[in-house]
Amino acid sequence: MKGRLRVLVVDDSLITVHAITRILETEPTIEVVGHALDGKKAIAAVDRLDPDVVTMDINMPHMDGIEATRNIVQQYGTPIVIVSAYASARSVAIQTMRALMSGAIESVQKPSGEIGIDLDMIGAELIARVKAASRARPHVKGTTIPPNGTRASRMSRPSDQPSSWTSARPASLKIVGIGVSTGGPSTLEKFVPQIPSDYPFPILLVIHMPKVFIPILAGNLDAASLINVRVAENGEGISPGRLYVCPAEVHMEVGGDQRIHLVQGQPVNGCIPSVDVLFESLARTTGGKALGLILTGMGRDGAKGLASMRARGCITAAQDEQSSVVYGMPRAAVSSGAAMYEVPLNAMVRFLDRVAGR
Repeated sequence: MKGRLRVLVVDDSLITVHAITRILETEPTIEVVGHALDGKKAIAAVDRLDPDVVTMDINMPHMDGIEATRNIVQQYGTPIVIVSAYASARSVAIQTMRALMSGAIESVQKPSGEIGIDLDMIGAELIARVKAASRARPHVKGTTIPPNGTRASRMSRPSDQPSSWTSARPASLKIVGIGVSTGGPSTLEKFVPQIPSDYPFPILLVIHMPKVFIPILAGNLDAASLINVRVAENGEGISPGRLYVCPAEVHMEVGGDQRIHLVQGQPVNGCIPSVDVLFESLARTTGGKALGLILTGMGRDGAKGLASMRARGCITAAQDEQSSVVYGMPRAAVSSGAAMYEVPLNAMVRFLDRVAGR
C-alpha cells in the first residue's frame, strides 16, 4: 500500500458515519475516501473507490452488513471491520458472528447502541483494528488473496524450515490442540465442518474473541459439523470426535488426568485465553502424543508453546502464508523453528488424517 490507508465508512446513521470519519482521520496515515448508508451502496462505492479497508455496520436498509460483507469479500477481497452494537442484543451478536464467518476480519463494539454517539470511547481500538485489517487477506471463494492485490513477500527462513504437510507420517497421538486469532471465524468455518465424524482424537481450541461470541461460534460450528463442537467446561473429561472451545477470559489447560482445567490468571502475550498456555500443558502432560496447530492470527501467541511441544516429541504445524488471513501467529511459529510442517487451509483435514494414520 502506498500513501495513506484509504477507508470507506458504511453505516445507515449519518451521525455514526461522521463520528467514525472524525476518529479515523485523527490518524495521519488514514484517509476516509467515502461513505455509504446501506449495503448496496457500499458495494457500488467499493467498486468505484477501491478502498483498502471498509468499516461496516450490520443493520441497514436494502442490504444488511452480512450480505454486503459476503459480496465485497468475494468480489473484491477488501478487508472489512464490523462496527456494531453486538453487546446490546444477542441477535446483533449473532449477526456480527455471521459477518465474521462470511469473511470480515475484525469487529468493534459500538459503546451505546446502533447510533454511535460516543464512539470516541473506542477510538484507539477502532484505529488499531482498521490498520490491522489493512494487512489481512480475506478468504475469497475458498482461498485467500494477498493484501492490496499482491502476494506478500516470503520471509527468510531458518535452516530448520518446516516441511510440506505431504511429508508427514502417522504418529501416536492422544489429542489435538489448535490456536487461532484474527480471521479465525471464517477459517474455522471452512475447516471444522470437513472433519469426519469418526475422528479418533479430541480437539481443543483457543481463539481470541470477545466473550459474547464464544458460544455463538461454538453453536454455529456444531450445527455445520459432523463432530460435536461445544464450549469447554472446567473439569470435564475429553472424548474423541469432539472439539472443545475455550471460554473467554480464562486459560485452558489439559491435566495429567486428561481433563480440561479452566484457569484464572493474567494475560500471556497480552491474551487470555492464551494459546501458549494450552500448548505448554500439552507438552507437559501428553508424553509427546499430541499435535499442535497454529492457524491465522496477529501477534505471536502460541509459538513458544508450540516449540515446547516439538521439544517433547509432539507433532507441530502452522497454516501456510498463502492461505492465512493474517500471517502473524503462523509466521512466528515458522520463523522460530517451532513448526515442523506448513499446511494450507484446504489440506488441513487431510493433514489431520495423515498424522492420525487414516
